[in-house]
Order: sequence, then C-alpha cells, then structure tokens
Amino acid sequence: MSTITIDDVVKEADSFLKHNPELISASINRAESTLDKYTKPLTKVKGQFPQGHTLLSNVVQGFDANWNELGATQIEHKILKNYHQKVNFAIVPAEILSSYWAELYAEGKKPEDMPISKYIIEKELLPKVIDDLAHLEVKGVFDAGDLGTFGKSMNGIEKILADLLAAVPGTDHTPFKIPIQALTDTNIVDQVTEYEKLIPSKLKSKIKILFMSENNAERYQLQYEEQFGQNQFQKDALKTRLGKRMIVGIPGMETDDIFATTENNFRRLIDVFDGKPQITDIQKQDYKVKFFMEFWKGYDFLINELVLISNYADAEHGLGSQALNQKYYGFDGVTVP
Repeated sequence: MSTITIDDVVKEADSFLKHNPELISASINRAESTLDKYTKPLTKVKGQFPQGHTLLSNVVQGFDANWNELGATQIEHKILKNYHQKVNFAIVPAEILSSYWAELYAEGKKPEDMPISKYIIEKELLPKVIDDLAHLEVKGVFDAGDLGTFGKSMNGIEKILADLLAAVPGTDHTPFKIPIQALTDTNIVDQVTEYEKLIPSKLKSKIKILFMSENNAERYQLQYEEQFGQNQFQKDALKTRLGKRMIVGIPGMETDDIFATTENNFRRLIDVFDGKPQITDIQKQDYKVKFFMEFWKGYDFLINELVLISNYADAEHGLGSQALNQKYYGFDGVTVP
C-alpha cells in the first residue's frame, strides 16, 4: 500500500463511489445544519424559484337578497434565488499515507476493510465540505464576479436579513420591523419579551420559533435563570415568557438580529435535477487525485412581509408604510420619516 499509484486511487475511488451511490448526499444530509432543521424544502428547477402570494380583502357581509360584490384579489410576486456550488478538491495520496495508516491502526482495521479512497472521501473531503457549508449558510455573501473565493458562492442568513432590512417600502418586499433596544446581558430577556408583545395580532398564534445568534440564545438563558430562577415559570429557559416560543440559536451568527416567521415561510431551496450533492468526476494529474463535486444550496423566505425582524435603528414598527401595514395586518403601525 505504501507504493500506491495515482491510478490505483482513481480506480479504487470510482469503484467505492459506484458501490456507495448515496454516500455524499446522505453524509451531508445527516450533518443537518440548524437552518436545514428549521426550514422546509422547496423544489424548483435550475436555481430560479418564482413565487406568488395572494392577498384577499374582506369578503364576509350581512345577508340580503341583493348581489353586493365584496372582496378584491391582489397577487404579489417574488423571485427566490438558489446558488450553484462546486467543489474542486485535489489531494496527493502520498502525503496522507501516514495519517491513513494511523487511522487503520487506531481502529484495528486491515487495509482491505478501509480502502484509501474511503479515507480520503469520508475523513478528508466530506468533513471539510460540511464545515464550509456551515459557514456559508450563515456568513456567505454572493458575488457573481468572484465565485472562486470562499465565502462568495451564496448568501447566508446574515446577508439575507441585512438585505431585508435595507428593502425600500413600495419598491421592494419589506419585512415587518419590531423596534427594541440594543441587547445587553441584563436586558435581553426584557427585550425578547418586548419583541413578542409587538408581534402583529394576526401572526401571534402562528409564530412558534424565535431565531437569534447562538451567543444571544445563551445570554437569554443565563439572564432568564438569574432573573427568575430556572423553575419559577417554566422548566426550559430557552422558551419565551409570553408565547412559550422556542428560541433557536444559530451557530456562527454574529449579528444581534432576532427574526421569526410562520412555519412554512422559511425555505431551503432544492433543485430538481442538480440539487443532490454528488461527486461528478475523479481525475488524475501529476501526483494529485482531483475530485469534482456539484450541488445547489440556498435559503429564502417565500413572503418577506411575514418575516419579523428586530429593529434597533429607530421606532419603526411594521412594514414601513401605513398602507402596507393596513394591507397585510390591518393596523397603522409606526413609521419613521
């Protein structure tokens, strides 16, 4: 095995993948991220996800024998974006032989029980892909002109929320802003409670989860237990005081954004044909074995107006205009000039 050739590795890897056709997708799916766990899949074709939602005005009225038409339909449109990802991973087998033998020794296996291709794919390639995706899902910022630089192949949740907050009412689909004070170690429970109080009445029963950074979820838990004691109101300090909503901390998120939406509105985007992660080719070049992988990845909200985001900038409460607040939620809200 110590005199293994490049051709040996390529042939072995081809055979290994043919006998394990679901290995790549299954491994990545098992490593379910926080965002994957709390989003619903949405399947479309080739990266574009055109979506529409319908707004109906009131239709119920008192009965009399005359036709009196009541109710109007308005359809709003949004294009959701998915991102085509690739992995071009090269490895020099001679450089990992010592690690490979050490792994076999530690696990008490024979080479025939764990081929080097299995080691390369399962111990080297897949863990790094999973780690990179965990970063991209939160901190990625898409740049079509610089796709070869890590971090620029998709928009992560921080960028998605930043773009929502920057949306201009009347020209973009705006989120629902909830004004609260900047978070501190001593006010985070009160501010999350204030956030809950300001959820529009039409959505209160439909909001089951509040998302925030993992760090702020930990701050909330600590301050809740310090302020009330763990068992005074509820056993779980990672549920909110008012709606007993689950608090989900997103690992790697560094902003203070708190956001929530309805159960089916937060989506992970899956492509019909190319969505399943897979190794598409294995080639040799000089001393290297080159692995080619492709898949699609993306997150978005179907309806921005159903996304509730904390607002630390000013007192604006709602969708940015009284007309939009009335259209979606039936109240004026507070708008800031």
